[in-house]
Amino acid sequence: MAVRIVTDSACDLPSEMEDELREWGVHTIPFIFHFGLEACQDKTMSMESFFTRALRTWPTTAAPAVGAYAEAYEKIVSQGDQALCITITGRHSGTYNAAMVAAQEYDEDQVTVIDSRSLSMGEGFLALAAVRAARAGATLREVAQLMRDMIARIRFFIGLDTLDYVVRGGRASRAVGLVASLLQLRPILTVVDGELTLSDKPRSRKRCKERLLQLATDRLPLEALGVMHAAAAQEAAELADRLAVLTGWARPAIPVVEVGMALATHAGPAALGIVAVTQPQAEENERRRTILGREMPRIELPHIELPHIELPHIDLPRFGRDDRDEHEDR
Repeated sequence: MAVRIVTDSACDLPSEMEDELREWGVHTIPFIFHFGLEACQDKTMSMESFFTRALRTWPTTAAPAVGAYAEAYEKIVSQGDQALCITITGRHSGTYNAAMVAAQEYDEDQVTVIDSRSLSMGEGFLALAAVRAARAGATLREVAQLMRDMIARIRFFIGLDTLDYVVRGGRASRAVGLVASLLQLRPILTVVDGELTLSDKPRSRKRCKERLLQLATDRLPLEALGVMHAAAAQEAAELADRLAVLTGWARPAIPVVEVGMALATHAGPAALGIVAVTQPQAEENERRRTILGREMPRIELPHIELPHIELPHIDLPRFGRDDRDEHEDR
């Protein structure tokens, strides 16, 4: 009996890492995007072709259907194996709910569903770690616990060239998009408990990239590090080069990947992102960061042995009722 992995097409990894997933028989459930009435599967066309069409008719996206997950689970369980499903964050997609509904037909020791609370390469690093653990013989429960521990250590930052596409996808209001456009902001989003939130709003693309680098290197030491982009391959490679210099990592150890169409629909062209997985021992430092991003020093107060002082025993007079009345009269 082996643990088999199910994920979705929002899981992004470079080709050499995807090969490991394919060798283990990972089931990848595709997102669907629509150009009007025409439905297309995620990652079935080049990013150039996608944006050429998208800029004429901006697409919408749809989460995978329950039946797609049910079919994957049935194939795995019928072969005597167990299924671990990793989904894109449930805060911005119905994918996790679809995977959970399909899993209701099975016991916990047959199918376990994990919300990655991340996306793109954040989800990709989880899937890769799950495959490597499963190949090493880990049980379903052990792989699931590994995922939960790792999820808490994933840091995700994505710099957008504009908020226009986030507005089109319904992830931000038009008013917010208009203000960002007027001020020429290059918003940086992060993921907090699975939800995309605004982390910073630099006013130029150069400052946006510098801030991305700072946010990533502030999380050292790291267990994994990668760069994502949407139609910005050269800038992504340059960002990875800078990360190698700043972190001391070997450049080949920092993968660069282009996201899929489903994510590009919301991020828009020229989006750049960094995923950093902190080392377990770095988590305590992360919790002690102040609002200014500086780390609070830990101050150990000296232990002082105070001398034991014997207080003298004093016998206080005791009054009966009559004595107390007489004492009060005085």
